[in-house]
Amino acid sequence: MVINTNGIGIFLVNVIVALVVFIGLLIFTLRGRSQRPVFRIMILALIVVVCGMSFARITYGIGVPWWIFYGLPALVTFVLPPLILRMSGRELLLYVPLAIMMSPVIHIFFSFFFGWHDYMPLFYVPWWHELL
Repeated sequence: MVINTNGIGIFLVNVIVALVVFIGLLIFTLRGRSQRPVFRIMILALIVVVCGMSFARITYGIGVPWWIFYGLPALVTFVLPPLILRMSGRELLLYVPLAIMMSPVIHIFFSFFFGWHDYMPLFYVPWWHELL
């Protein structure tokens, strides 16, 4: 599969992977419930991932401080799902650490295996080819 090298193709792959990981995170976090709010999970995933990553991509590199282009999407990630899904304390204790780890793990994966360093450009992970 050829990925568009102007960044849009890579960005779309990043969004799709983050969307799948985030949906999986919410389903995993809410696994103890008898009924999962699937519609709310999908809407939250679109807002948190697609809107958050689009906001970060648009505002990165145009003079906006890092704490805004990362901070606002992070704030939405940590506040909106627990409120909308009415997470219990146990669910919240599971969700927050996994949500914190989600983006760096995706960044490390794409950086190391594919040499794509755009997901979280604030810290550099070498591509495995660079290590040889």
